[in-house]
Amino acid sequence: MKREFAIIGAGRLGRTLGRLLALREYAPAGLSCRTLRSARQARAFIGGGEPTTSNVQAAALAPLVLIATPDREIVPVARDLARGRLQWRGRIVAHTSGAISSAALESLKRCGALVASLHPLASIAAPRPDLDLQGTPFAIEGDPGAVRPLRRLIIEVGGTPVTIPRQAKALYHLIACILSNDLVAFLAGGFEAARGLGLGTRQAARLYLPLIRGTVENVARLGPVRALTGPVSRGDIATLRLHGEALRTLPAEVRRVHRALAVRSAGLALEGGRITPEVAARLVRLLGSLP
Repeated sequence: MKREFAIIGAGRLGRTLGRLLALREYAPAGLSCRTLRSARQARAFIGGGEPTTSNVQAAALAPLVLIATPDREIVPVARDLARGRLQWRGRIVAHTSGAISSAALESLKRCGALVASLHPLASIAAPRPDLDLQGTPFAIEGDPGAVRPLRRLIIEVGGTPVTIPRQAKALYHLIACILSNDLVAFLAGGFEAARGLGLGTRQAARLYLPLIRGTVENVARLGPVRALTGPVSRGDIATLRLHGEALRTLPAEVRRVHRALAVRSAGLALEGGRITPEVAARLVRLLGSLP
């Protein structure tokens, strides 16, 4: 595979991948964005490439085309490229969606392209010149002729390629959202609840983030069952009753999430032999009675 690449949709993720590739001696060629201003900004960030608003013109400049558009635009972009009268045989086209499989590029596959999807399992809130994806898992699936060189590319930018079944892409992405996006929303609910302590959101974050980081580190080191601490893990009925009074001050949706997760915690504690089945049953009954 030649080392030139084109990016269609050079936004947060597109620019980040483009810069990482450029630093590994891949040559940025075409950079397509909705506006020429955005494409020029992408060139400045990546360090090279020909800015354009034409997806076909950008793709024509490289044997490797990365489509980093929003998910809803992948199929239309692929169809637009397929109508572009380019020679697609032997070219590799990959999109970066976490939820959609390489089947979205079927129109290009019919033209002879080798198609795949690759998705870095990382939270990229904004493109940063110093961003390092060392050790970041990249989910990948698609045509073997595309997957093999893309696995090498992922390794070159410091990532770890992980093969995901094509039919399981939506499940893979849902799990990522639960563990990342939903976590952000849950943390926001906790920080907001700290208003009852007279704390603002920033103050609450400073108070609780060391605990949060320690918990995540313990899960990474010990696994969820052994990392579990707190009143549920030790069958502390009295403390949970105290929590029940404090729960009344929280929004209904926060209470519902807490109850569901506390029941799950009881299951983990039982699995780890920390509590008996009888205590687990008492906990579940108590949690079900909380406001």
